[in-house]
Amino acid sequence: MMVFSRKFPCEHCDKEFRKHEELMAHLQITHYKDLPYDCKVCNENFSNMEDMRTHLQRFHSYKKDRD
Repeated sequence: MMVFSRKFPCEHCDKEFRKHEELMAHLQITHYKDLPYDCKVCNENFSNMEDMRTHLQRFHSYKKDRD
């Protein structure tokens, strides 16, 4: 009996993982360690809060003065 397991490839290097959680941990530790701010809409990462705010305003119609 053949068992197919889904692989979760890293888009930044050639590593693959059996679990999505393992991929996410790899990304955070290896590729995003200097990018602590992440967009909850598209998962893009930023090195500082101001860059993330600018991204939100430009790409996700985020308004700075929300009521």
